[in-house]
Amino acid sequence: MQDESMSKKPLIPLLVCILFGTTFWLPTVFAGNSLTTASVFGDHMVLQRGVFVPVWGTAEPGSMVKVSFAGKRYEAKTDGTGQWRLALDSMKASAKSRRMTIASGGAELRVNDVLVGDVWFCSGQSNMQYQLAKCTDAEAVIAGANHPNLRLNMGENWSAATSESLPKFSGVAYFFGRKLHLDTGVPIGLIARALGGTPVEWWTPYSKLGRVAFAKAAMERSSEGWIQYEKTVADWKKRIGSASRQKAGKKPQWMGTPESAVLESIYAPGKPGSLFAKHIEPIAGYGIRGVIWYQGERNSKAGVDASRAYRGLLANMITSWREEWGQGDFPFIAVQLPTYSKGGEAWAIVQESQAAAVGDVPNAAYIDIRDQPDDGLHPKNKKPVGERLADLAIKQF
Repeated sequence: MQDESMSKKPLIPLLVCILFGTTFWLPTVFAGNSLTTASVFGDHMVLQRGVFVPVWGTAEPGSMVKVSFAGKRYEAKTDGTGQWRLALDSMKASAKSRRMTIASGGAELRVNDVLVGDVWFCSGQSNMQYQLAKCTDAEAVIAGANHPNLRLNMGENWSAATSESLPKFSGVAYFFGRKLHLDTGVPIGLIARALGGTPVEWWTPYSKLGRVAFAKAAMERSSEGWIQYEKTVADWKKRIGSASRQKAGKKPQWMGTPESAVLESIYAPGKPGSLFAKHIEPIAGYGIRGVIWYQGERNSKAGVDASRAYRGLLANMITSWREEWGQGDFPFIAVQLPTYSKGGEAWAIVQESQAAAVGDVPNAAYIDIRDQPDDGLHPKNKKPVGERLADLAIKQF
């Protein structure tokens, strides 16, 4: 039996969470209204095999919470703010559909159709977010998808990989998970949290960004100029709304270089660490096998110096995620940016930085996709990317 002393992560007692514009409903509470789990727990989920699996949530302060799963029972007592946390024993992979029951006082919460296998967290920016429906041969791939033991989560309910659930899911993540599932034969869970146009700094805990000298200096630099510029642009947009584009005149121009504008936007007040706080921190600690990461495009647009800094920024993000998860040095596999003729010098530097960064931390690697045809900023053929990630995951991890 485990207790809540294993971790002290803060929790938000909400029954509904909004992630990337979608609504995620937590499992149903059959009585009472204070018993919850973290938003990542839900029907059709996959639990990580071979590790102690954390389960956490909220209930009445000072109450006992009892969790039952796979024939075992666990208990934890909530703290003074109602937070509870425990860990399930390590389990073998199982495609058997089972129910998890969480009870406290007169309330009971049931999570149905739970499998045990390997769970991978899939994150980054637009090329990771890129929907399967837009990928090469999407229609045939989606029509032929029927994998009841490959489960998907992208901020809404967990679901099996079917032609109904797949169109809006990450193409890279799907091809990765499909190959893993078919090659290993175990249930696979994929948790996707990606957002286009976002830099690595926004996915890193704010409190840990300062460990990188480049980021520390950027956060300490005055942002008054950028704040004033954003205000000017906002006022211009208001004029368009109340008059017309012609009367509003041209959009205000940033006085610096385009690269400096990108850099200033990355470190604008409230931006560094924001995506980690919103989308990673609430689920950090959920049992996972590892992470796949496809990002770097935004950072390359911030100039040569910023691109050189990407090596330290990525290595620091990997380390900080591992610290937050509390599950040791889980595997981390990055996708090196593809061939892109318009990328320029900074693009090439980020590619080099990605390869170097995974060598700076343990248990990390990357895949090289530069042999693929130049298909612009967002190559449509995501199958080689996902399958190379899966091959490396199986071979090396």
